[in-house]
Amino acid sequence: MLLVVLASLSVFRTAAGVLDVNSTPEFIKPCYRKDPNLNDCIRQAFDHLRPYLSRGVPEIKLQSIEPLRISKMAMDNGNGAVRVRALFSNITVHGATNYTILDVRGDVKNYKIDLTLGIPRIETTGSYEVSGNVLLLPVRSRGDFWALFSNITGIAKIFGKEVIKGGVRFMKTERLLVDFKLARSRFKIRDLLNTNNVLGEAMNQFLNQNANEIIEEMKPAAAAAIGKHFKSFLNGAFLQVPIPIWLKDTIP
Repeated sequence: MLLVVLASLSVFRTAAGVLDVNSTPEFIKPCYRKDPNLNDCIRQAFDHLRPYLSRGVPEIKLQSIEPLRISKMAMDNGNGAVRVRALFSNITVHGATNYTILDVRGDVKNYKIDLTLGIPRIETTGSYEVSGNVLLLPVRSRGDFWALFSNITGIAKIFGKEVIKGGVRFMKTERLLVDFKLARSRFKIRDLLNTNNVLGEAMNQFLNQNANEIIEEMKPAAAAAIGKHFKSFLNGAFLQVPIPIWLKDTIP
């Protein structure tokens, strides 16, 4: 559920590659290491970025991420009552840019950033393929899905380190941990493998009646999949944007 924040960190690149170390693009609000209100600055930086995520930035050929599109995401849950392998593809996410940063804790010396954010509503569509067992019952299904999540609270913990490329300092993401809570969720699937309409309706009814329990069972696998997917995005961003562009050493 942290797709917007993680995706936002992946946009800072130009067609030519690494941004010039002396540049300050208008979509980046820089912060300062010694700022006593550094956490507030990081919060403001994400607030400053929101409209650019919504409309895109033609100068760097950044398309709008409203909606956000993800080609593939896989998850594997081998514990508990819901033991399934799932592959989601052609994912479209609406509502992700309508986020509010609830809390920021930055440890710039160690390049660690903790973000807590809230999103009122996310609507997702795409294709899925699932195999495994739910409550000892074998499940194999493939088709299209729709999901609605409301009042989402997400936490991202980014662990980075400084690296040098061509004499310029960059941050590399070493680890990315993700967690989230949902107040409400709704699901609907169209099973193309099992064409029995009665079975399909029964699966939809089961999903919605047991949504909280299923999400809780799948949360570790979902969080791991999101973290793995967006770690590469983060490195694609941070290794294109020199540290002095977004985190300056001295306050002017």
